[in-house]
Amino acid sequence: MRLRTIYNSLLAGAICIGVTGCASTGRRTFAPAARPLGAQYVSAGQDTHKAKDTVTSEPTDALLIKQALALALLRNPGLEAFSHEVRVTEALAIQARALPNPMIELEVEEYDRDGEGYNSSETVVALSQVLELGGKRRWRTRIAESKGELAGWDYESKRLDVFTSTIQRFVDVIAAQRRVDLAKSSVELAEKTEQAVGERAKAGKEPPFQVAKAAAELEMTRIGLSEAVNGLAVSRLKLASMWGDTDPRFRTVQGDFDFILEAIPPLRALSSYLSRNPDLARLDAELQLSMAGLSSQKAARIPDIKAEIGFLSYEEDGTDALAFGVKTGLPVFNRNSGNIAAAEHQLAKAKALRRGTEMALSTRLAEAHATLTAAQKKAETLKSKVVPAIQKAFDAAHEGYRQGKFDFLDMLDAQRSLFEAKGALVDALSSYHAAIAEIQRLTGTSIEEMTSQQRKE
Repeated sequence: MRLRTIYNSLLAGAICIGVTGCASTGRRTFAPAARPLGAQYVSAGQDTHKAKDTVTSEPTDALLIKQALALALLRNPGLEAFSHEVRVTEALAIQARALPNPMIELEVEEYDRDGEGYNSSETVVALSQVLELGGKRRWRTRIAESKGELAGWDYESKRLDVFTSTIQRFVDVIAAQRRVDLAKSSVELAEKTEQAVGERAKAGKEPPFQVAKAAAELEMTRIGLSEAVNGLAVSRLKLASMWGDTDPRFRTVQGDFDFILEAIPPLRALSSYLSRNPDLARLDAELQLSMAGLSSQKAARIPDIKAEIGFLSYEEDGTDALAFGVKTGLPVFNRNSGNIAAAEHQLAKAKALRRGTEMALSTRLAEAHATLTAAQKKAETLKSKVVPAIQKAFDAAHEGYRQGKFDFLDMLDAQRSLFEAKGALVDALSSYHAAIAEIQRLTGTSIEEMTSQQRKE
């Protein structure tokens, strides 16, 4: 009978404490909606079964940009690490929602008083629970959830970084392939030139020292070819490292390197997409975290209550009794003012960082837009005017040299100008595509979507 009384009393106390301490905090989703850029690809940490055309292995022949992006987003080691960080914060948020554990206490007093052993003792069985006041649990949970949101935005920023770096490195490989082709053409032309100079020298139409010049020019072009080949090897390795490979298996990359937009959207139109930048969204989450931190520090000023309920058994006379009470601290010496002031400054810092980052992103976008505009103009001019004109001049100089109308230096100068112009075209196209990739990263939107929207407007 006494045991049943103890059980019922403690059960009632536990129910009262549980009802008092349990408050719903809700559950938030940490993973933000993916920015439109590259959202069609499955990224590390996501469910690969949802992908329609997931590329899981590197091709051994020609590598396309879609395949490179699919591989990088799915297998990039850095991106995978960020996905685990999101899982870490999700687990910590679950922990933050937990109530403090209740405590049970068993105490025996006045045992063996006057030699009576247990018969003279007083037994106390008590159950206690800390009741958090001021919304401490709510704000603790909100802080954990805000950290989860930060981790989600960090993941999204890293995803766009991987997407952008893959495109830029893919473009670098195409440009390196073009430079190798140019270097090979230069070597072939230098070999033909050396042969032609040698024949003219034997016929007495060219001084012997011109043969040495032609041979030296040939060796210089071979050095240029070697450098171009080495540059291609490095570019291939950098691209393969985006999906964690150290030995590229693809033979070549294929893409529309010569593609140029008909018209570049104006800077004002591009700026309207800056709100999609995950770095700005992350700072918004940082503001929420700072505000939650300030509220948490203010809530910490309010002392918690420790509620207790117990059952007392007096063995000496066989009587029982219930005991209950509460305990709380007195905020006399510590009102948490220092931590509150620090949280206020942290909030002001987050606001200043938000404004500064927005300005910095706007500046970067303006720089990328200017680079893109200049690169497009340069590439179009080189492609449509400069290279054809220099090619025509070289053909005339080369034919004129064979007929004896021009000397060797004129022909050599035309040859160098031709390959310099072609190399400048490759550099301009490379800068052009790199600028597009940078604009896409800053806006979180593909250039195709932005130009399509511009045409509609």
